Amino acid sequence: LQAAINRFITEHNQQSQPFVWRADPHKIIAAVRRGHQTLESIHSHDC
Repeated sequence: LQAAINRFITEHNQQSQPFVWRADPHKIIAAVRRGHQTLESIHSHDC
């Protein structure tokens, strides 16, 4: 297994390209806020 992992890493790194972040940070922050609001509403109903 270790040999297979090392082989994969070596082959992958030979053709590697830099990662380009394409997500809009404002959309991510909005989604996190919606998630927090959902969790808060769920927990407030449990009491």
